[in-house]
Amino acid sequence: MEHIMIITREQLLESLHADWCTFVQRYQRLSPEARATYLRQQGYARFADLLAHIIAWWQESLMAMPTMMSNPAYTSPDHDVDQFNAQAVNRFRDLSESAVIAIFEDLRQQWVDLVSGLPAEAFQNEKTANRLHIELIGHFDEHRLSADW
Repeated sequence: MEHIMIITREQLLESLHADWCTFVQRYQRLSPEARATYLRQQGYARFADLLAHIIAWWQESLMAMPTMMSNPAYTSPDHDVDQFNAQAVNRFRDLSESAVIAIFEDLRQQWVDLVSGLPAEAFQNEKTANRLHIELIGHFDEHRLSADW
């Protein structure tokens, strides 16, 4: 039996407003040593590279969401995750950290707008609910700046 993820609009907006909205600021408040340790643990050389990875997955999911909603047969592309992440980092490698942060913040706002406007069925549909949970809650947990930083 498959596990159906229960997710609400309020949980997603809370993640976007409380978690993702302060993610950059919390990273920037870390000491240089803590920043280096965090990035090493995450597997990225620069904070902009970590954000590039998040941006790439968010862009893909934002584009997929309307199709997922309108086509029950839709299946997400099967990516080689390491290759996808490497391509994301490469795509943003020439941008400054502040430029990548601006793109990240723009996408975060696009997610707020999307989640705010989704019909109730999106949260009851297994595919869309799981995808929303993975991108916004699960992904944050993967990159969480723990309380002991």
